[in-house]
Amino acid sequence: MNIKHRLTVRFVIQLAVSGILVLAAAGLSVQWMLQRFEEIQLSHDFASVGLEKLVESSKLGPDGFVFDPKLLDQVKANQGWLQSLDEEGRVVLSYNTPPDVPKHYDPGELLAYWNRTEPFPYGLYLYIQEKDGKLFTLVYGVKNELELLLEQVKGGASRDESGQLLLPDQAAARLQSLGGYVQWLDASGNEMAAYNKPEQIPRSYTIQDLALRTIYKERYGYGIATSYNKDSKDTWIIALPNQARSNANSSSLLPPETRVMIVGVSAMLAAMLLVFIIMSLWSAHRFGAPMLHMLAWLKALSNKVYEEPADRKGRPRSRNSSGQWRRRYRMYTDVMQSLDQLAKTLHRDETLRLQTQELRETWISGITHDLKTPLSAIKGYAHLLANDGYDWSKEEVCSFSNIMLEKSTHMDTLINDLAMTYRLQSGLFPPETEEVELCSWLTHTLGQAASDPAFGEARISYHPLAEEVVVRTYTPWLSRIVTNLVANAFLHNPADTLLTVSLEWRTDHRHICIIFSDNGSGMDERTLDGLFERYYRGTNTVHASAGSGLGMAISKGLVEALGGHVTAESKLGEGTVIRVVFPAAKRTGGD
Repeated sequence: MNIKHRLTVRFVIQLAVSGILVLAAAGLSVQWMLQRFEEIQLSHDFASVGLEKLVESSKLGPDGFVFDPKLLDQVKANQGWLQSLDEEGRVVLSYNTPPDVPKHYDPGELLAYWNRTEPFPYGLYLYIQEKDGKLFTLVYGVKNELELLLEQVKGGASRDESGQLLLPDQAAARLQSLGGYVQWLDASGNEMAAYNKPEQIPRSYTIQDLALRTIYKERYGYGIATSYNKDSKDTWIIALPNQARSNANSSSLLPPETRVMIVGVSAMLAAMLLVFIIMSLWSAHRFGAPMLHMLAWLKALSNKVYEEPADRKGRPRSRNSSGQWRRRYRMYTDVMQSLDQLAKTLHRDETLRLQTQELRETWISGITHDLKTPLSAIKGYAHLLANDGYDWSKEEVCSFSNIMLEKSTHMDTLINDLAMTYRLQSGLFPPETEEVELCSWLTHTLGQAASDPAFGEARISYHPLAEEVVVRTYTPWLSRIVTNLVANAFLHNPADTLLTVSLEWRTDHRHICIIFSDNGSGMDERTLDGLFERYYRGTNTVHASAGSGLGMAISKGLVEALGGHVTAESKLGEGTVIRVVFPAAKRTGGD
């Protein structure tokens, strides 16, 4: 799997995890809000909601049915009470039941209290349901303060001479303690008298106002009860503060449902923000840290620092103590390996560049010396010939001229070698080729090289093949190659060195190999590696360096231009073997 696919998979997984966490946060927030809404609804209207939940959540134990403790606590919080009746009207279970509540009900008695045809100090709510083979009858009672106060006010209220409303002492004291008020309205809905009424309560009502205040008591903060006198057409209003509102913070202007919604949505948004922050930090650590590390490595490479940036312990940041990739770097394995390879390549190229620069400087020094030496001789003899104070003989002039000609020829050779190396580097091709029988051609060429006085008493042992070998080549270049290799063998080895030249076929019998093997001093590894490099002058432990340093580079370039290749093997004290391989045009005779 490449880095593109790995990144795609990782980002998909990250987005999926983020989505799951966000959905979980949203789900928890919604669940919390639903629970709070349910609690608010239970506190507002336990009779219609809580009784059903009591039956649904009940469990049958050894002593009968057991109800949810939280719902029973809500009964008590609402200042209500609860009774469970059997089919004969007997109370089986009770909770928070006042002393004035019966322990047994006749069928007609319970219905009379429920329908309010008989006076009863509590408002009753019934819930009947069968569960586990038994018939449940739950009686939920809440003290009906409004109805009691309304009856007391209607039966004993009056107005004094100033028009102030006078209530029975018991009713007045109860209203004061509960924070309620009384209004007496005429047939048009206008207030005739009031008791303990807050300033924000209106003095006049329309049909809609009175209906809305009766239905939506939570909106207006008061529960009200009304009584209309058909004969006098006046209306009594008794109002008490809502129980839930009185227990809540009176300074809050928002309904409890709105507060729950605000808290729930805020918590959900905060959880989502936290998820995104955590995932962002994780992504920065998981994806950003390796990228910053790779950028730091690239910057180090630009400053020619090729080692991977290390941690405080000196280890590469991408590796653990065992040398394995750290988890967050495994995704970028391809990139890290490419950077490592780039660092090695740049290091190698920089090393080669420094070596080449050193070789170039050495060669320039050498070639400058080689050019200055014959030029100094030419200049010196030219001054001698131009000096009028001497009368040179014909023999002396001829000697001076020969020396000047020899030195100028050497300079011309050096310059031609330098030009040849650059022509080969730019892609030189032989001007024309011809078929040559290699065995006899080498016999003649090696004989001429052995007679060259520059090589002293050259000892060359030549071993041709028994068959004729025909190659297509450009003979001036091939002659230059052989001469350079012979010169390299004798100029850089002791005088008694023996050079053995032999021919052999490659295993495919399509290429012929010319082998130049000497028993000289040999070369060390560094010299062998730079043998065919331009500007490189090899040295050994016996002789000083000689030549332009271009001969072997020219030989290698010419061999490759003729379609062949050259290799060298050598060890100090064991001589040198150079193999030149060319494609053969044809062979005759032999096996």
